[in-house]
Amino acid sequence: MFVVYSPEGRSFIGAAQNLPVLKVDPAKRIKASPKASLEDMRMEPDHSNPHFREQAALKQYQHVQQPEMQRHTVVKVEEIMTTPVITMDLHTSIEEAWKLMDERNIHHLPVMENNQLIGMCSRTDVLKRVILNEQGELELAMPEGVVVIMQSEVVTAKQGTEIRQVAMALTQYHIGALPIIDEEEKLVGIVTLSDLVKRLSQQPPVELYI
Repeated sequence: MFVVYSPEGRSFIGAAQNLPVLKVDPAKRIKASPKASLEDMRMEPDHSNPHFREQAALKQYQHVQQPEMQRHTVVKVEEIMTTPVITMDLHTSIEEAWKLMDERNIHHLPVMENNQLIGMCSRTDVLKRVILNEQGELELAMPEGVVVIMQSEVVTAKQGTEIRQVAMALTQYHIGALPIIDEEEKLVGIVTLSDLVKRLSQQPPVELYI
């Protein structure tokens, strides 16, 4: 379930199938081989062949020596979201926002007002209003608040949303992070593209289901 917030309030709530449809080229169908030809090719193994017995024993040994990796099915976004969420309020300055991102090594900050999510601010947004030296240290920041640069229309997802749907939303809307809300629409977590990639790289193989 996805919820979109705009300056006018909640502007959309619905399932993933109501998001814009991606245009993809249809896959080419491969003509199946006739059943008869496959049956004609079927051959019964010769168990009396010494080579066959050696291969069977080798496969059994490899199976014992290399136990199968336990597969874990990732289903809900709450399994990989970051919580608690680092946020900033509406009156945070651009300089303060940069320092917070730099100290915590984060790229996206939700903007809150009276415990309500009203915007998102990314490192890219902040970089447009600051000057850094060659060492990447802050030299000058525009004397403005984050309210000037934040994205006021925010796409969010419920914590029970399936991960593949979250990945689809991040891709379709070209955003790097998705705030996660609970059933009362309170901010409870955040998921980034980096979180998805990190999970896939640290615990392969992972199956994502829709």
